[in-house]
Amino acid sequence: MKTQLKNFGGIFLLGITLTACISEQNEEFLELSQEKGIEVRGKTLNFADFESYENAIQDPKEILSLDFQSIAKLTKTESASSNARILSDEESKALEEYQGSLILEILDEDRMVIIEDKLFYLDFVNRLVLVTPDLSMRESLKNGEYNSNDLYIFSFEDEVIELIEKGSKGSQNGIDLDISKSQRISAEGTNCDWDECRYDDNTPGDNGYEYRIEAKHVYQSSGIYFKLFSQAKHMKRNSPPLYSGEPTEIRIYWNYWFKSKKNSIGTQSDIDNDSKWNDVYEETHYSNSRGLESFRLDSRFYVEVGGNHGDGAGGFAFWDFDLYRIDKGF
Repeated sequence: MKTQLKNFGGIFLLGITLTACISEQNEEFLELSQEKGIEVRGKTLNFADFESYENAIQDPKEILSLDFQSIAKLTKTESASSNARILSDEESKALEEYQGSLILEILDEDRMVIIEDKLFYLDFVNRLVLVTPDLSMRESLKNGEYNSNDLYIFSFEDEVIELIEKGSKGSQNGIDLDISKSQRISAEGTNCDWDECRYDDNTPGDNGYEYRIEAKHVYQSSGIYFKLFSQAKHMKRNSPPLYSGEPTEIRIYWNYWFKSKKNSIGTQSDIDNDSKWNDVYEETHYSNSRGLESFRLDSRFYVEVGGNHGDGAGGFAFWDFDLYRIDKGF
């Protein structure tokens, strides 16, 4: 009996020690984040200034480790949580384009972030960035009330941080603006635009399954975050019409040139390729709070059909194709 009590006491003390260590690590990490100008204010990420925000994007481990409910976490867990705010179908569809993007890890569940004591609200449905120094406007923004004189309205394509630093009060007319629909041209299949091109295809396997490839290269804009990338997804059809990710060999070849609006980055180019055994492979060529003044991107994809389930119908099968070039000012 004494031996059992000693063992229990040892386990109890070990548990307290581990808890204390974890708590101390969390406190140290919180202090480190605050020193870098990042903290959670209420339920929203707060960056002390634009420089802190830009530095955090380049090294996002602090952002990803802070304990708050981002819109990225909400979209992953809302079906499993009865307390989550349910997104409309229109909002969910608009957010799909940004799945896996760092901007969704930055924004809280209301799609807001505080930078330099200004509240930024991103309206993904209408592709607008709304900025105000009045932090009490949170509920008004959530309700779509965009008529305040203290509200600056920009488009996703605008260089919002640069414009604010120059004293801009917005690039859109808030009162007269028709926000009932997005002005962005859809780009899918061969219907490619300057900032995005996609290729989707289905093919049967030799094991009764159907496989699908979804590939794209995109210049992604959200006003305060810009990204240039190539991505491929490989899926298996389990039961109509449901598809799930299926690991396979994915290789992406890229040839890009760009000129950043951030002087410290300037002009860069690269021709290379890489591969991964996964159901999704994304190669990010550019990621920053400032956009690209000009760019071009050529991407080629090689994706083997079937992954672990064998070759396609009629023997070894694969997709091998180029996407139409996307470019701006090139």
